Amino acid sequence: MIALDVAGGIATVTLDRPAARNALPTAGWRALADLLARVPADAAALVVASSTPGVFSAGADLADLARLVDDVPARTAFRQAMQDAVEALAALPMPTVAAVGGAAFGAGVALALACDVIVAGADARFSIPPARLGIGYPAGDVARLIARVGKGQAARLLFTAAPVDAAEALRIGLADLSGDGVDVARTIAANDADALRLLKNTLRSPHDSSLSAAFEASFGSPAFANGVARYRRTS
Repeated sequence: MIALDVAGGIATVTLDRPAARNALPTAGWRALADLLARVPADAAALVVASSTPGVFSAGADLADLARLVDDVPARTAFRQAMQDAVEALAALPMPTVAAVGGAAFGAGVALALACDVIVAGADARFSIPPARLGIGYPAGDVARLIARVGKGQAARLLFTAAPVDAAEALRIGLADLSGDGVDVARTIAANDADALRLLKNTLRSPHDSSLSAAFEASFGSPAFANGVARYRRTS
């Protein structure tokens, strides 16, 4: 259903449930949270990708959600499982990339929003359709959507439930780049892992005064010393 592989400084989380278009049941969200807890601390970058052509993730598994009509306690269990997985992804210390190829629907968009960079393949399509199903969308995910595209575009996506293609996603800021997300992750991972973590912390909390000391301390890092040495050899 979900796999974790680490190579070349990149942790790759692969969604692999083709029969359900990579939709995750409650147990799948729990498995994703557990898997993210095992991401090596020294990974320079992480990419979330799909092994299923034409689909990133259809979001939550509707066959699993159908039981929530009558099983009231299961509603909380589902919400918490999904929230735990999405928040675990958002909280990772290394840069994260969503490699969106094909359809990203519903909670699949929430997964992408939890990443630092969203890369849309040529066939990417984004849709948030809970209004069609008579349900809401988690508040934390709505907040991330607003932060990315603004309240007006967030309202458009949520209220119309209409899909947008890669070009439109780029235009409104739902996606950051077009192309191959794995290639973007490789470009990120070619940089110093400690510097990447510091930069991510600064992006997350730019007004945190403690980051000034961390910035100054970074000049004493081995990576900076090596970079200066390379510069001197070539100048």
